[in-house]
Amino acid sequence: MCDELFYEQINANSCFDKNATLVIKQEAIVHNVKCIKEATGAKIIAVVKENGYGLGVANLYNIIKDQDIFMYAVTSPCEAIALRQEGCKADILLLTPITDFSELLLMVTHDVVIAFGNKKQIHELLYINELTGKRPRVHVQIDSGLGRYGFNVDDIPNLKLYEDYISIEGCFSHLAGSINNYKKSVEKQVRVFKMAIDKIKEFDVDPGICHIANSKAAISFGALGFDAVRVGSAILGKVSVKNDLEEAVWLESKVFSVYNRQEGEHIGYRGEAELKRDSSLAVVRVGTDCGIGMTQRGTTDFTFSNFIKNLFRRISSVPVLNVWINGKKSPVIGRVGVSHMTIDVTENMVKEGDIVKVQVNPLLVHPYVKRLVI
Repeated sequence: MCDELFYEQINANSCFDKNATLVIKQEAIVHNVKCIKEATGAKIIAVVKENGYGLGVANLYNIIKDQDIFMYAVTSPCEAIALRQEGCKADILLLTPITDFSELLLMVTHDVVIAFGNKKQIHELLYINELTGKRPRVHVQIDSGLGRYGFNVDDIPNLKLYEDYISIEGCFSHLAGSINNYKKSVEKQVRVFKMAIDKIKEFDVDPGICHIANSKAAISFGALGFDAVRVGSAILGKVSVKNDLEEAVWLESKVFSVYNRQEGEHIGYRGEAELKRDSSLAVVRVGTDCGIGMTQRGTTDFTFSNFIKNLFRRISSVPVLNVWINGKKSPVIGRVGVSHMTIDVTENMVKEGDIVKVQVNPLLVHPYVKRLVI
């Protein structure tokens, strides 16, 4: 009987027990939006892609909807529809230059502004105009150096030919950034973007609202002389440059157990961590399953400075990750596991059940982790 009850209550194909909560501080998000607006003096295009950067698109939208957001930006049609279903009446920009006719028609039907950066879209957009009598709304997308989407400057079609059928309301590009000289890289891409805008004007077409600055650029350089900034991670207070933003999202769990180990013992997978002293350790039942210790590496950084930095960490045992318990920073020791990690709490009076606060990229947090807006 007990087995039958257990079987009926548990879905064996979605059995997740996440001992964590993703905490979302709405006051911090509101503060960050105001801070960005004051610092840039530009219109705010709030990027809510990837389910609101992992917060939940409804959660993020409802926190910022009264903050004079000029436009929302998404990367997929379903995200745009989710915003409309949540009651969003503001303009929504689809950043991906989709070419599928049914998706384009769906976006036009829901009054979504489409990224226009592919000549394959022209026929479909003209046919939608003929079919519905509506002029599809677009922002012309320029490739200024990212090499992913958008028209190259030399390949921009004569937009004057399509003005009666397509409503051209803006022009944008996406910054690629740089590992080394970020400012120089941004300046180069801005020059390319300005060349594209000038070419559009040569067609006797108004480029409309122009925007290129993402979160990092907006905090570093403002709107770069354009009308709006597109910000997502900055709204959450997660930008890798000096700023006055507040941390708006973090992961919380609890200390599961506390125990002692002696100097010289090895801790964790592969025994990578060797204790340099008698230590008090705490186990927390979260790990890579909740996005902890996961970083998007992409191409390996082979710079000499990065090599020295990693070598120093290995020699000195500098922790790669820290957490906060009782308001005090404590280092993670050893390799983070899928569902557990070990914390050195020798310098911190910790007991079972104490709250552990961890900085994470919310995009990497498992969707089964509870989201809590405070």
